Amino acid sequence: MTEATQVRLLKTAMIFGVVLLVCGHIVLAVTFASDDIGHRGFILGAAMSAIGVVLSLPTKIYLTILLMDYTERTDKRFTRSADGQARARDTEFKD
Repeated sequence: MTEATQVRLLKTAMIFGVVLLVCGHIVLAVTFASDDIGHRGFILGAAMSAIGVVLSLPTKIYLTILLMDYTERTDKRFTRSADGQARARDTEFKD
């Protein structure tokens, strides 16, 4: 799996998680305001919110990847790839 595919998968999980979280909140608000749905509405809203929170966890991973890319682009002494580390041994960086 390429890095672009992983990032696309993380973005999809994040968006789907946030949508589920918002929908779960709406279901809980409607269930709390109306007694027509009953206990099933509470269960559905809580389940949607819980799954949404779990799916939005890749946000932290995605932001870490963005931070690593930014650091690699801006700091000449920092390289995370094997090719970059090999180049760093051969090249002397000046501050």
